Amino acid sequence: MDSAFAKPDSFPKLKKKANLAHAVHDLGLSAQAEDEEIYQKAVEQNRFVLTINFKDFRKFVKEDKPGTLGIDSQLTNQEIDEKVTNFISGKDPEDYKGKATKI
Repeated sequence: MDSAFAKPDSFPKLKKKANLAHAVHDLGLSAQAEDEEIYQKAVEQNRFVLTINFKDFRKFVKEDKPGTLGIDSQLTNQEIDEKVTNFISGKDPEDYKGKATKI
């Protein structure tokens, strides 16, 4: 999760479905970390990036590397929790490698 999000505990449904890590709270990046730095940390740990900054993150995605999932910025934490959980349920993460997907 990029630095714009609340801590993973704010997304209980998603936390049950995915191994969430917050760029600042879990991965130790600065709150002012650049998008590319966040994406590189995701690549190092083989994680997707969940972001509201979809346009900027999609340019970093490379074939066979973790992808990005973009969501609207005006959603509440509860709406994010439900929307992303519903989106990833029953899907194979391998299908989204190397892709930037807006949900």
